[in-house]
This record gives sequence, structure tokens and C-alpha cells, in this order.
Amino acid sequence: MEFFGLSFAELVVIFVVAILVFGQRLPQVAGETAATLQRVRRSLSDLRRETGIDQEIQKAKREFEDAQRGAQASVQREAAMLRAEVERAANATSAAPATSETPTAATPAPAAAPVAPEQPTPAPHQG
Repeated sequence: MEFFGLSFAELVVIFVVAILVFGQRLPQVAGETAATLQRVRRSLSDLRRETGIDQEIQKAKREFEDAQRGAQASVQREAAMLRAEVERAANATSAAPATSETPTAATPAPAAAPVAPEQPTPAPHQG
């Protein structure tokens, strides 16, 4: 069992330390702490109501969800368009008439005329 993310053993240790520190005043301190927490919660609630932060958060959330829906719709439209394009291309390829059952070999390029290698000029004879 966990309470505020603390295990049972941790809660027991905290309770024992609280008894040692506050002793007989523990009930009074716990009551004052609870009252302070309640005042803080009430103040935060009043502040949220006065500033309208809750409405702003809801507005931002709605805008985000609208943008997300718009993006999803855009992606779906684009995917449908691509799918249709692929199907058209596949249908066009399968509808093209075949000219021959066997593939034709590529015609080789004509061979270039051989070029004679340059002959080195003989060096003059000295003698």
C-alpha cells in the first residue's frame, strides 16, 4: 500500500519522527497544518477563478485538438491521393500493349575506328 508515493515502512518512520519531534503537541500541529493546507487550496481555487486560467487551458486544449484533427485529415487526404496515383500508374502499366514476348537485346554501339598509336621519332644519331 502506498500513500503519496511512500511505502508503509516510510510512513511509519515519518510518524515516529513526528511523535518524537512534536510529542504532546502533535494533534495541535496536525490540525494547524491541515487548516493551512485548506486555506492554500482555497486561495489557489480563488486565484484560478479570478484569472480565468482554467478557461485558457481549456481553450488551448481545444485548439491543439483541432490542429491535431486537421493534421490527421491532411495526412489521410495525401495518403489517398498517393494511393490513387499508384493505382493509376499500375493500371497504365498493365494496360500498355506488349510488342514482343521476348525482350530485345540492346543494339551495341558502332565501334570507333581504331587510332594508330603515335610512333616515337628516332633520336638523331651522334657518332
